[in-house]
Formats: sequence, structure tokens, C-alpha cells
Amino acid sequence: MRVLRLLVGVLAVVLGLVGCTDQPSTEEPTDTMSVTGAFGRAPIVSFDVPLPLTEGEAEVIVEGEGRELAADQPALLALTAYDGDDGAVLEDRGAGEARTLLLTPDDVGEDLYDVLVGATEGSRLIVTQPISAEDGDRMLVLVIDVLPTSAQGEAVAPPEGSPTVTVGADGAPVITLPDAEPPSSLEVIPLIRGEGDQVRPGQEVTLQYTAVTWPGGEVYDSTWAAGALPRTVAIDDTFPGLRDGLIDQRVGSRVLLIVPPALGAGTHTLVMVVDILATAGGDGEVVVPSPATTE
Repeated sequence: MRVLRLLVGVLAVVLGLVGCTDQPSTEEPTDTMSVTGAFGRAPIVSFDVPLPLTEGEAEVIVEGEGRELAADQPALLALTAYDGDDGAVLEDRGAGEARTLLLTPDDVGEDLYDVLVGATEGSRLIVTQPISAEDGDRMLVLVIDVLPTSAQGEAVAPPEGSPTVTVGADGAPVITLPDAEPPSSLEVIPLIRGEGDQVRPGQEVTLQYTAVTWPGGEVYDSTWAAGALPRTVAIDDTFPGLRDGLIDQRVGSRVLLIVPPALGAGTHTLVMVVDILATAGGDGEVVVPSPATTE
């Protein structure tokens, strides 16, 4: 069906994030199939093949406790697709890969738009849908994990005299600068300690961030701006202050970085609040901060 092919096709051109994490498994049966595997990883889906051609269906098999997905807002999804004829993973259509997108009918198709709006971060959904292929019609099975779009972990108190970070009504961090001169060296201040794997050189990292100038407090850049998405960067290609500040930090963390001009913008100090959402490792699995849980 066109809407499902559209979602998979749109996401397939966006860079997939891969990594690994030792998270517990979940196993949730539907009426005709079972889904086994840790949240954010490519799961194992068991069903009798071939699946008969039927109308499309969608079911929430694990309900998360995070933010509800809202229309026209960012979503971070880990996607795995299976051939309903033989159960094989369709590598070219997603295999536990994390994708960022705006939740709009144009980006995900009208049918899946209705399924995803209102879904909570931390949820796992399973969708079955008939599709047309060169060798005939068949069923497609799609497992969608709704990943967090903000830091998840234990709050850490910053040292006295640091810039103050609060959370606005929209969930975005708000930075208030102290009445002082900025430091001359890089400072890395944990605000939320995540539980995922550490960021390593050579990886690609998906981030939410806000950056302001010090002095002045003017917004320099932000992924939280209206219509913006979490951003994926190659950690080795970022400016030195961001690279050095994020290396060894864990997925799920929120970090306050104070970046002097020589390590960042070149003209002024940057104060950044960075949420580390996922990384691209090299072992084919998505690193995410927390597993889905059953009721």
C-alpha cells in the first residue's frame, strides 16, 4: 500500500543510527505473531508464513511512558521491516535503524500518521500492511519503536556559579547566564546522566541542543526551534569543543558545555545544552537510553 511504502521510503534516505546496549528484552504476542528483542534494537518477529493478504492493521504491543507524539512535531523512530511471505528482514527498508522526521501526513502517510499521533515515547508498535511488489502482492510487517527525543536519566546538580538551565513549557531547555565573565577553557557539566553506551570517536550522534552566546545570551543555534528536528552529526567532524565535550558521555545524557571561542564559534563563547539521543556504532544496533517496559 502506498502510505506504508512512503514511510519506509522516506526514512530509508535518512541516515540510520546503529550502536549497541545491554538492555533487557521484551516479548509481546499479538494474535498471530510474537515480537522479541530489546527496545530500539532490530527485534525478532515470529509468525506463520506466508501471511495471508488482509487489510492493514496496527497495534501497540508495548506502551511507553514518555512524551506523546504530536502533529507537526519531531519523532525519532527505530524501524524494522519484514517480508510477510518468508519472514526475512528487509534490510533496504530498515533494520532497527533510528530515523528523525516531522510527524506529518506527507512524511509518514495518512494511515500511519493516525497511528503515530498520540503514541508515547518508549512504545513499540507493530503494523501489517499489504504492498505491491514486482513479483506480486504480499504483506509487509513493520515494527516501530518510538525513541525519546530528550534526555532520559538521573538528574545531576551543576556546580555553583554555572549557567542555570530550566525547562520551558515546550520541553526545550532555557539557559540563564550568570553575571560574570565566561571561562577561558572548555567546561563539561553533566545535567542528566544517561544509561546508554558512551559516545566514541568515529560515531555519528543524534542530538537535541540549544546554544547561546556568552555574554549576551542570544540564541546561536537550536534544534528545538519550531519545525526543527534532532540533528545527526559525525562526531569527528564537529567543532573541537562539541567533539571533546561529548566523547565518553552516555546516550540519554544532557550535558552543559561552555565552549571558548578557540574551540567553537571563533568570535564568542558558546553555552550549549546537548541531549544525546542515539549513536551510530558499527554493530548494527541502535543505542537508546532506556528499554520499553510492559505494564
